[in-house]
Amino acid sequence: MNEKIVIENVSKHYQRKGIIENLHLTIQQGEIISMVGPSGSGKSTLLKCLAGLEPLSEGTIKIGDKDITHMPANERPIVMMFQQPLLFPHMTVMDNVMIGLSFKRKGTKKQKKEQAVNFLKKVGLEGYGTHYPYELSGGQQQRVALARALITNPQLLLLDEPFSSIDNEKRDELRLWVKELLKEEGISSLFVTHDIEEAMLMGDRVAVFAEKKVQQVGKPMDVYEEPATPFVAKFFSDGLLVGSNSFIHSRKLTATNIMPYHAFQSYEGKVLQTKVKHGSLFYDIQVEGLNQKLTLPSSEQLRPSEKVWVAVEDEADIIKLPVGTVQ
Repeated sequence: MNEKIVIENVSKHYQRKGIIENLHLTIQQGEIISMVGPSGSGKSTLLKCLAGLEPLSEGTIKIGDKDITHMPANERPIVMMFQQPLLFPHMTVMDNVMIGLSFKRKGTKKQKKEQAVNFLKKVGLEGYGTHYPYELSGGQQQRVALARALITNPQLLLLDEPFSSIDNEKRDELRLWVKELLKEEGISSLFVTHDIEEAMLMGDRVAVFAEKKVQQVGKPMDVYEEPATPFVAKFFSDGLLVGSNSFIHSRKLTATNIMPYHAFQSYEGKVLQTKVKHGSLFYDIQVEGLNQKLTLPSSEQLRPSEKVWVAVEDEADIIKLPVGTVQ
């Protein structure tokens, strides 16, 4: 059975202030969707509404054919992981994992312990059952929290920036590992982040959320290369937004210190600084006429404060955004 999750016409208001308006999103069974947007835009509020921690103002949430909109949080087949692991400090790792099963009547204590041992093995913490949270690293604590979530066999896992408190080196390793495990278990997931790179890495699809609604949903590279709204172009992609409905992707732009007479269009700019990425030179350039900054490579050696032109060679390289899109 395809137990897809359908979020339809969902709105959330606090008094008269709208946080989410008429949101639509479908998550297929076993799919990971990354939801990315600015901090404070309402992403975490949406997760709380899906988990049943906040009531909806309008709309419905369905898993398969079952409407769970008004179902109490403790009865929903949904588990939420927060930014912090939220482990009980006085309980062992084993007991922290098993607490997820304490609300289920099925199974003996021995069977539940066997399940916990199995999930600790799955998250790479075999032999850590007798340890306490303070004896673990931040990454290990998040693995315990993930085991506690997965042991309940949820139909939807909600992850609210679970790697934000972990250092960069460990974060890269952990998020790849988490994605592989979620795919192996076939669990539908909604992964919230404000980190665009992380959203592209984790999600089968990405949903860009801003101005109270989902602005665009699609495969990460599709959204990056073909943004559907001015906001998505500015926030999620790289390039120049020209006027209210034209966008030129950075892949189609070149930077030169010689006036490009044969280009379709060029924009005067100034080099702000030089960067080295993966052994190649890139330049931060301020395009004064458009009041925008972008980063481009160049085959020429450019200097800070030097006058340059950012050029697009062909009119066909300019993406026309739909008129009337949400910004």
